[in-house]
Amino acid sequence: MKLRKLMALTMAGVMALSLAACGGGGETAETEAGGAATEAEGGEEAGGEVTDETKRIAYVVGSLGDKSFNDSGEAGMKQLREMGWDCRTIEAGDETQADTWEDIMLDAIDEGYHYIVTSSTYRDIVMTLADEYPETQFVVFDDSMDESEIPENVAFIFYAQNEGSYMVGQLAAGMTESGVVAVNVGMDNPVISDFVTGFINGVQDYDPNVKVVKATVGSWTDPAKMKELCLAQARDQNADVFYQVAGGSGTGLFEACVETGTWAIGVDSDQYAYYKDSENPELADVILTSMLKNVGDSLVNFFGSVEEGADVWGKVNHLGLTDNAVGYVDNEFFQENVPQEVRDKMAESKEKIAAGEIDVKSYYDFTDESEYQALLDSVAP
Repeated sequence: MKLRKLMALTMAGVMALSLAACGGGGETAETEAGGAATEAEGGEEAGGEVTDETKRIAYVVGSLGDKSFNDSGEAGMKQLREMGWDCRTIEAGDETQADTWEDIMLDAIDEGYHYIVTSSTYRDIVMTLADEYPETQFVVFDDSMDESEIPENVAFIFYAQNEGSYMVGQLAAGMTESGVVAVNVGMDNPVISDFVTGFINGVQDYDPNVKVVKATVGSWTDPAKMKELCLAQARDQNADVFYQVAGGSGTGLFEACVETGTWAIGVDSDQYAYYKDSENPELADVILTSMLKNVGDSLVNFFGSVEEGADVWGKVNHLGLTDNAVGYVDNEFFQENVPQEVRDKMAESKEKIAAGEIDVKSYYDFTDESEYQALLDSVAP
């Protein structure tokens, strides 16, 4: 066993004892497919030819069952398994288990998984391990950074979430009766701020008189807190259309909309379809649409490009409307409940964004955080 792994295991043991003494901690769930893990026999240089020995992916994710971002990625893993890839999904737990995340990745590397696939949540860990394990290749999706700082065994996948959010921002502005809409997020980070920026841009372009309130839950897994925030926004600020970018916390937003008789907009996956077939189908009946971030499809396409020898390593791979990486759900419920003029406006914007005729505002265009805050302040009720 490599010294780095031994040190990590030692630290993990100390931390586990500490958590046990405090009565905390939790278990890490794992889903395996494609055969038992084997010890690594060494890899090849970054960007090398894909072989049966290297066709092994560890998908490290907080938890499945969010009916959103994480589940979309798992759908991609399922497709890759059907295509002959050995994919193992590892549920690393929420932020309270952050001390174990690096050790989880070290385990996957030690077990011979050539590709480690994970989201922006784990970027700092990936950047550390990429330097120490140059024969392992890492994919960080839903994130971006200066390409001069990206190691040759790391690839970033970045989605134009601002473009998809722009269109559902138009929807929110077109559906509000009170003139106040809300965008509520799980945690604040640059990617999430890009969702918010695009949403506000869409709202304001549709109707500059519509106000936008924004709140942060502080967790991806606290639907009770999300529900509380939404109920307060409906009661105190008269918000009547709610957009959630909050992972598992988003369920609370849908529950609040059912209780208050307001509209909701989902995120990442078709959340109407998810909830319609769930044990709580009533939640589906408030979800006008969902802003799609097609994580699963993007991962399938990414590894298809890897097999073809595409130049994807050491860079940010940008995906937007033209790549079908973002969009919105256009189903029967959407068509039945959204006026034709609003649907037409969204469809028109989709074409214009793809054609470059609409340049959607992005958080990444701001020179500093104060400009983003100024945007939030400018639309507050």
